[in-house]
Amino acid sequence: MEKKRRWWTIGGGVLGVLLLSIAAYNYCRCYCGGPTRLSMSAGNVCPLRSEMASQIAASISGDVEVAVCEGTNSEGICQAVNDGKLDMGLVLGGLPANQFKNVRQVAALGVEPLHLVVRRDIARASEAPSLEMLRGRRVSLGEAGSNGCRLAIDLLRLAGLEAGSATTPADFEADYATEPQLHDQAAAWRSASVGERLKLEKQLPDAVFIVDSLPSDLVDELVRQCDYQLISLPFATALHLDSRRHHGTEAGGLRNDRVEKVVIPAFSYGIHPAMPAADCDTIGLRLLLVANEATPSDALRDALRSFNDAVARHAQIKLDVSNANPEFPVHPGAEAFLRARRPINVDEILGPTTDALSVFGATIAGSLAIWGFVRGLRAVPPDVHMRQVQRVERLLHGNELDEAAPTLPREFLDYLESRLAQVKQAAIEDYTAGKMHGDEALVGILTLVADTRHLLAMRRKQLVGASPAVELGLVRRTGAA
Repeated sequence: MEKKRRWWTIGGGVLGVLLLSIAAYNYCRCYCGGPTRLSMSAGNVCPLRSEMASQIAASISGDVEVAVCEGTNSEGICQAVNDGKLDMGLVLGGLPANQFKNVRQVAALGVEPLHLVVRRDIARASEAPSLEMLRGRRVSLGEAGSNGCRLAIDLLRLAGLEAGSATTPADFEADYATEPQLHDQAAAWRSASVGERLKLEKQLPDAVFIVDSLPSDLVDELVRQCDYQLISLPFATALHLDSRRHHGTEAGGLRNDRVEKVVIPAFSYGIHPAMPAADCDTIGLRLLLVANEATPSDALRDALRSFNDAVARHAQIKLDVSNANPEFPVHPGAEAFLRARRPINVDEILGPTTDALSVFGATIAGSLAIWGFVRGLRAVPPDVHMRQVQRVERLLHGNELDEAAPTLPREFLDYLESRLAQVKQAAIEDYTAGKMHGDEALVGILTLVADTRHLLAMRRKQLVGASPAVELGLVRRTGAA
C-alpha cells in the first residue's frame, strides 16, 4: 500500500510539471510571440501590379508584417519564391508548375486582360480589323521574357505572324519596350510641337500588346492622347487548341491551356469617342498570389483574413481563395483560411478567450498537481507511528532488545511509558499539521497506544510488593537485563 501511494505521488508530480509546461507554452505562443515578417514582390513589369502589392502589404494587420521587395517578371518572381528568397509573389499564370517544385498557390486575383491597341489610321485602313494588319508593322510585345510578351508571341504565331529568326524572315518588327519606356515616348510625343511630333511619331510602335489590370494607364494614354484604337482578340478557344501543337509545349513557353476569356467593358477607355464602343472580347492570364511551401500557414491565413476586404475595396478585385483548377499545388494556409471563412467567425470571437482559459486552466491544474506532489512527499503514513507502538510491545515482552533501555524493572517500565507518550504526541502533531490524513488512522494509533499502556500498567502492578527475587525474574522475562 505504501509503495502504491508513493507511485501515485510521483505520477502526480510528473503530471503537474507537464501541465505547467503546457501552460507556459500556450502563454508564450499566444502572448509573447513577435510579429511574423514576410517578403513579397509583384515585379517591375506592370506598375498597377506593383501598386496592388503595396496596397496588400499595407492592408495586412495584426501579427504579420509584409515588406514589398524589388522583382523582375513573373518567372523571376516564381524562381525567387521557389528558392526561398521571397515568401510571396504576385505573378501572371501560365508558367509550368513542374518547373517550381516549392511554389504553392494561395489565391487568384482575377484575370489580367491582354490589350492590343493599334494606330487609328492603320485600323481604319483595314476593311475588317484583324491581326493581319500587323504584318510588316513595328509591334511592341512587352518586356522580353515576361508572360505578357510570351502570350502576344503565341497569339501572333497562331495568326501566322512570326517574329523571325536567323534562318527565317520576320513577318513584323518586334519591339520589346517596357511600360515605363512607352510612357516616356508617349509623354514626349504629347508635349512636342507639331513639327517635332512627326519625328517622335516614328519612335512609337504601330501596335502595342500589353497585359495589364483594368484600366491600364498606358492604354489610357495611348488611346486618349496618341490616337490609338483598341482591337478585339476573341481567340481564347483557338489558343487552347493550339496548346496541342508541338510549338505550344516548347521548353520555357507559355501554357496556352491556362489562357482565359475575358471582356474589356464598353467605354472603359473613353465615352466620346467610345472606346470600346461595345464589350471587347479578349484573352488574359490569371493574376496569382503564390508563396513558398515553407511559408507559415498561420501567417498566410492571417494575411488573407486581413487584406480580403481591402483588396476588393482598393483594387476592385475579388480575392478568390477557392483555387478552382489551381496552376500550382494549393498552400495549406489558403485551405485553412477557406475552412474558417464563415459569415460569423466564432474562432475570431472566442479565440482570445479560449487561449486565456487554456493558459489559466493548465496553470491551475499544474499547480494543484505540484502541490499534491509536494504534500505527498511531506506526508507521514500511519504505519510509522504504529510500528513505534509495536516496538514498545516487543520490548515489553522481551522479543527485542534496546541497549539504551534501563536495566531495572521499574525504570525500564518508565522508559517504555515515556516512549509511548512520545509516539502519541508525534501522531497528534502530524495529524494537526496535515501530514497524516484520515480520522480513522489517528483513532487506530491512539487505540493501539491505549492497549499498550494497559499492558504496561498490568506489568507495573505485578511489581508492586514483589520481592527482589521476583523483580529479578520479571526483569529477565522482559529481556531488559
